[in-house]
Amino acid sequence: METVFKVTFQLPSRLPKPPKPRPTYQNPIFRAKEYARMIESGQAKNESDLARKIGVSRVRVCQYVRLLSLDASIVKALEQLGDPLTERVITERRLRPYLRRTSKEQLKIHTMIKTYTKL
Repeated sequence: METVFKVTFQLPSRLPKPPKPRPTYQNPIFRAKEYARMIESGQAKNESDLARKIGVSRVRVCQYVRLLSLDASIVKALEQLGDPLTERVITERRLRPYLRRTSKEQLKIHTMIKTYTKL
């Protein structure tokens, strides 16, 4: 006795594309603190050494580390946004001009942060 089975498979003509992952952006204050921690802990001798290790320019490392000289209330507010950010609203480039301003003028960043948190 011989049994024969017939099986039919129907595959979709095109498989659906998997959804793209949402991009995430690192909070610049978290990155600045990480760079400063690496230098202070001895993982890197100085900013130049750190830049070579992570593959960016020395100036870029310096720009991030300088963000820590912003007013303490601003640094704290930026930390409270968390890491990673879902949108590229608060960036190192947007914060850099405020480094040359007084603490009172730096408080304008709070408006930027409030706008971001409402999104």
